[in-house]
Amino acid sequence: MEMESTFHRNALSAPLAVAANDGALPTDVLRDVLLRLPADELCRLRLVCRSWRSLTSDPILAKAHSSRHVLVVGLRPGCHGMEVQFLDPFSGRTVKRIRLGQTWNGHDLSAHHCQVYISERYLADKTYVLNPTTGSFTMLPNPGMVTENENIRGVIYESVFGRVPFTGEYKALRIHRERWYPNKTELSYYVATLGGSKDITWRLKPWPPVRVSLEYRENTVVNGVVYFWLHLDPAISDEMAAFDLAAEEWSDTLLRGPLSSHNIRVKEQERVHFSLANLNGCLVSICDFYEDCSMDIWFLMDPDKELWTKQYSLRTDGTIFIPLWILDDGRVLIWVNRVEELRAYDPRTSTWTNLSTVERFFDVGMYHGSLLCSDIAY
Repeated sequence: MEMESTFHRNALSAPLAVAANDGALPTDVLRDVLLRLPADELCRLRLVCRSWRSLTSDPILAKAHSSRHVLVVGLRPGCHGMEVQFLDPFSGRTVKRIRLGQTWNGHDLSAHHCQVYISERYLADKTYVLNPTTGSFTMLPNPGMVTENENIRGVIYESVFGRVPFTGEYKALRIHRERWYPNKTELSYYVATLGGSKDITWRLKPWPPVRVSLEYRENTVVNGVVYFWLHLDPAISDEMAAFDLAAEEWSDTLLRGPLSSHNIRVKEQERVHFSLANLNGCLVSICDFYEDCSMDIWFLMDPDKELWTKQYSLRTDGTIFIPLWILDDGRVLIWVNRVEELRAYDPRTSTWTNLSTVERFFDVGMYHGSLLCSDIAY
């Protein structure tokens, strides 16, 4: 850690020396040095001179920087309202924080590429799309069919946010369900396209062909498709439904999960929880077995053949483990919810490393965009 701090101090003093020596340091070497610095320090270098501002604002440099620096984005209540924080998971240092100035009332957070989506679960008109580079956010309109009486009835607004790969459009799928009667099927599904127009409208969509689960972490977006677990006992089935954000329609067929694809039966009375995640662009099924404190992480290798492979099997300690990302060295970055820790699991040695502890985080995700430049095309 001392060596890293010394490197940062030396790098920060480099621009003055470079300017004094009339650019003696080669540009490619200079870029390599800059890529090693965190985003907040790079932004401060823009104040040195115009040439440094131009270099640190280069979209190519910004994109290369974001691929090297994995960031965790978290949502927490602050003394002045709700706050979004971007963290270096290895040091726990806050790289950037953005205050939304809203009171905390049960928000959900979802990040895709260079946008962050924040939705209020209990109020219809509290949904935001955040631009982390500028710190600005857009408040999404209230769907036309939502009324104030819904809040009295206890309506919950579930939201899923994703990006269509071949068009670059961001879309939100919003689901309205009754809070006090979760088993009822009176649901409303809306889709909105975000960005490109100030007139954002919600389009009413049909129900899925089967009943899907709306529980926490039981849906995810991968390559523009939203996957939902079915609302069934996993001992009976681990199938899932799919909603295509580009076509804005449900798939006619169900996707079998890893257990049913491999004819694996869960033991009677064995408590198991299934969740879904997007790990490095791949659909992942997470099987959490409570009795023996273990977790299996299955990757979908071929959707057409329903081919799943179990790439990780690890021991847990009874708390809620949420896999976030696969690091370059093969370790799994995991958020431990109840103790609010970021840990890394090494499958080669079956060992854990505690990376950092962050207090009062209520929801976390991975941020894959750049905090340096706002006009990067991903």
